[in-house]
Amino acid sequence: MLLLKMAAGALIAIGLATLVELWFKRGKAPRPLAERLRSGMKETADTKKPLGMEATDLESVERAQKLSEFSALKNKDVRFK
Repeated sequence: MLLLKMAAGALIAIGLATLVELWFKRGKAPRPLAERLRSGMKETADTKKPLGMEATDLESVERAQKLSEFSALKNKDVRFK
């Protein structure tokens, strides 16, 4: 009889824990697979790049952005008559 009560208590505890976990996760979308896999990887220069950007030269993109911002600031001061 005692063993039966212990088993019932364990099942109730597991069920209650499952319900609490489902309640906390309600309305939340699961994380994307790429994000979950990346969290287990060591951080290197390749893993810091966004997915799909591995072959992109990010330094040249940054230089182009800075040049564009600089030229926009320079053109802002020019007044046309």
